[in-house]
Amino acid sequence: MSQRLQSIFFFLSALLFALLFFLPLADYFGELNILRFNVYGVESKLPDGTVPFKTAFSLPVLILAITTMLLSGYLAMGLFRAVKLAQFVKLYKIARINIIVIVAWIALVFGYYVRAVGRPIGADPSYKVGIFLPLAALLLTIAATMGLKKDIKKVRSTDRIR
Repeated sequence: MSQRLQSIFFFLSALLFALLFFLPLADYFGELNILRFNVYGVESKLPDGTVPFKTAFSLPVLILAITTMLLSGYLAMGLFRAVKLAQFVKLYKIARINIIVIVAWIALVFGYYVRAVGRPIGADPSYKVGIFLPLAALLLTIAATMGLKKDIKKVRSTDRIR
């Protein structure tokens, strides 16, 4: 079975979301201020610049990122111990929930936050590397989930032979 390949994919997905804490998502260059949007908040790049948002503004982005990172890590570790069909089915359900959380994160960031951060200073976003990492994590998670589904079919077919 290819459990180890799916474990690597889930681990890489968790790693990509962990990298979001170190990489910016977007920069905004306004006339009076320069803002940087991170997973953990919005900060001004100017020494005397003010941030028009409170700390709790990006809390949903942070919570979804941490949730996805923990779910992907759990799936990566859980696949090494899974041997029974019930364990595979449980991990498959968690993997589908993980996909939903990643899609929610992407929709929230691209649908609301990217425009909302630049609105007070009248600036368009300049995307950074961090904004594309969740898309790669989504592809890895989908690939791992499809492989997990194939493993479930293999386990069911071997159970029928016995």
